[in-house]
Amino acid sequence: MDWLSEAFSAFLRGFAMIFLTSLVLWMAGLLFLLFRELFSSINFVLKAYLQRVWRMLILCFEYTPYGFVLVGPILLFITKEYLVYSFLTIDAVILTILFFMLRKRLKPNSSSSDGRWSR
Repeated sequence: MDWLSEAFSAFLRGFAMIFLTSLVLWMAGLLFLLFRELFSSINFVLKAYLQRVWRMLILCFEYTPYGFVLVGPILLFITKEYLVYSFLTIDAVILTILFFMLRKRLKPNSSSSDGRWSR
């Protein structure tokens, strides 16, 4: 039963690594957005800024698993930690499939000209 607890722990650790990497990328993106707004010559609009922050959060959480699908096997063969990075790759594939299914389900509404998403 010890192998089962180690495998489950590695499985959860993979999701945690993807989540934390997404948060770090989002925080770096927030700094980029902040400095871009700070040195911009146009007036600051809070609603537009918060929409960009939200869009960046969604994109960071969506694109990070895509990157880990590529980075996971590379780290697997470089570090020789097979359990950790194989489950990281499996978690990234699971999240990638989930995000593809969400993208497919939430297609842009073709009848709306403003690009809103519909079910």
